[in-house]
Amino acid sequence: LQGAETQADRAPLPPRFMAVLREPLVHFLLLGALLFGLYGLVNGSPPGLATPNRIEVDAPAIARLKADWQRQWGGEPTPAELQTLIDQYIHDEVFYREALALGFDQNDIIVRRRLIQKMEFLAEDVSALREPSDEELQVYLAEHGDRYYVPGRVSFAQVYFSGELRGDRAEAEAQTVLNQLRANPQLGLSKKPLGDRTMLPASLTLASAQTLTNAFGVSFAQALAAVTELGWQGPFPSVYGTHLVNVTEREPGHGATLAEVRGAVRLDWLNDQRQQHETAVYQQLRDRYKITITPAALEPLTAQAALPLEAD
Repeated sequence: LQGAETQADRAPLPPRFMAVLREPLVHFLLLGALLFGLYGLVNGSPPGLATPNRIEVDAPAIARLKADWQRQWGGEPTPAELQTLIDQYIHDEVFYREALALGFDQNDIIVRRRLIQKMEFLAEDVSALREPSDEELQVYLAEHGDRYYVPGRVSFAQVYFSGELRGDRAEAEAQTVLNQLRANPQLGLSKKPLGDRTMLPASLTLASAQTLTNAFGVSFAQALAAVTELGWQGPFPSVYGTHLVNVTEREPGHGATLAEVRGAVRLDWLNDQRQQHETAVYQQLRDRYKITITPAALEPLTAQAALPLEAD
């Protein structure tokens, strides 16, 4: 037929054009445009955007940009810097609106977590707390006294006997020196060393159980905690060897007074009050909803939990 086009008459597409069509980015853009068109036909404008094709950089928006700049850099932006901020704002707004139009905010776990976080921050702001009175702190301290127990502390000097150098003789030789010190306390004032050289502290002043554990190990700290008398005591084992200690002062553990722990009690009181307020706010919001849990959806979980454990 005259004028009919044959396969041979058709001009082939340029290779470069074919390569562009195979690019994943082109597929993504085409798909995005298609989704955007479908969303517009079905739903109209994206939610919350009365004029989706108009971006107005008004005075409040510019004031926010300038305030953010001041918080970060401590001064006013120059005209060039302000123009850069405005350009970035427009860039972000364009992508934000396009993302809303494509529904990217829906069923997105990151967006979901961020919105939940913002609501939690809002609940925390609503729950702004006043400062507690001393009477309230005293009541709180009495109710939670175990949190603020002040552990005992001890001051002492120590003589070290190396297990590495003395082997099995370390404890027996330490006991011999202890007997000598108890018989002649002045021996402890001698400049002549009674034990072995060590990098461990020769003495500690009002050390807590945690300090002793950090310096000498758990076994030493526990042994010294059981001592109730002053003077030379021991021998006490540690991870390093054997020790004699001259206990010079003891402060027994006791329940804290408000003066001792007021700062910690205040922070804990505020934290507890904040949690109570946030729970109350959440409950008020939750009460607006009718919540149902489909029993059938739980059946697989219930059946799995009921299965007997298999022996290895």
